[in-house]
Amino acid sequence: MAKAVILIGSPRKGGNTDCLADAFLEGVREAGGEGEKVYLDDLNLRPIAEVGDVMDERVDLRADDDYLPTLKQALAADILVLATPVYWQGVSAQMKAFVDRWSCYYSKPMLLEGMKGKIWAALVPHGAPEPAHAKWVTDPIEIWAGHFQAHLVGAVTVTASKKGAVAQMPEVLARAKALGQRCVEMAGM
Repeated sequence: MAKAVILIGSPRKGGNTDCLADAFLEGVREAGGEGEKVYLDDLNLRPIAEVGDVMDERVDLRADDDYLPTLKQALAADILVLATPVYWQGVSAQMKAFVDRWSCYYSKPMLLEGMKGKIWAALVPHGAPEPAHAKWVTDPIEIWAGHFQAHLVGAVTVTASKKGAVAQMPEVLARAKALGQRCVEMAGM
């Protein structure tokens, strides 16, 4: 059974990112998978500390927080979903803190082998009216997936700034649900 972990970078429970994640999980479950949401804002995740110049000698100087267990949880899943609103032309601070910490484990087999071949998806609401605004987040996610030799199946993006507005957008929820189903299908291949 395919398992999805959705890392939620928004601090707004019940907000648009959360609504997209619920629809994605509905699709995962309908396709025979299982999944869970991880609210990064609820965790003690510190920003990256200094890392050394030699990749093989890097250590995580802040390994006493919730990062490593959360990373292991994400690596154990078949499907990794990065769900974050666009904040000032990038991912949320919560998501950025998580992603930056990859640098501490950059040459470690745990990270490299754990990400290789993994199915990825992105859920990206944004408040700006221009649809292209989502590219501030989707483009980096595409680069990250490629770097890890993961498979980015797709992204659902939507303009919505009022908390929970996505819950009233059935066509957007249907796209998120379909993406969840597609990810489970891809994980089974």
